Amino acid sequence: MNEFLTIAERVVREAGLKAKQMISSSRICKHKPYGDIVTEADLFVEEYVISSLKKVFPGHGFDSEERGQENVEAEYVWILDPIDGTKHYVRNVPLYSVSLALERRKEPVLGVVYSPESDRMYCASTGGGATLNGGKIHCSKPKSLKEALICLEIPSRFSTRDEQRWAIEKMSVLVEHVYRVRIIGVGSLGLCLCAAGGFDAYVNLGNTWKYCDIAAGQVIVREAGGEISHIGGQIVAGPATLCNKIRAILEI
Repeated sequence: MNEFLTIAERVVREAGLKAKQMISSSRICKHKPYGDIVTEADLFVEEYVISSLKKVFPGHGFDSEERGQENVEAEYVWILDPIDGTKHYVRNVPLYSVSLALERRKEPVLGVVYSPESDRMYCASTGGGATLNGGKIHCSKPKSLKEALICLEIPSRFSTRDEQRWAIEKMSVLVEHVYRVRIIGVGSLGLCLCAAGGFDAYVNLGNTWKYCDIAAGQVIVREAGGEISHIGGQIVAGPATLCNKIRAILEI
């Protein structure tokens, strides 16, 4: 894993820094369903990361947000979200990341998430712990609900009315029970900030998330001592005792 992690970190950093340079000039080149967009920077980062990894690991597979799947029956498959937070990116909001994970035989074993604007590199591999710019990170110590700061995601207008109502009701429950609720709109960074203890938990109430959004972050959370569960389209991540309390009050 050390070789995989070293190479993944280098490639993701190089791609992320190029995306940062392109932020003022990258044009939208495609509109996708559910309000998603693709920019020139998305396509550049995707091509750069995949071509760089292929040179070193020619037998590996890839599952990337824009290019789709390639050789995904291979033992090792890389999961890439070239820019998580593209809607922020096109508005020059410095909340986006390059997110790369590695699966071995369908099991996630490595995660790298890089925030170019803050120069924060989150890394983890199975059994190796989680780091931020080389320093060990850990989920926050168990807290009561009333002390917990929650990173939350809720459905967009492209979800059904029932999904929207359900999520708003659950958000109201959280607001009543926890210290604060905050929405940043970038799943990979929300999970990483949870892994580093900035947020006490990450909760996604069915915000039409994609696996590439969370593939790397889930490895980082687990290696930081937390847990992550996917239940009926909802995600709860953080210290186990706090996750149990959140699932209980939300009845999920």
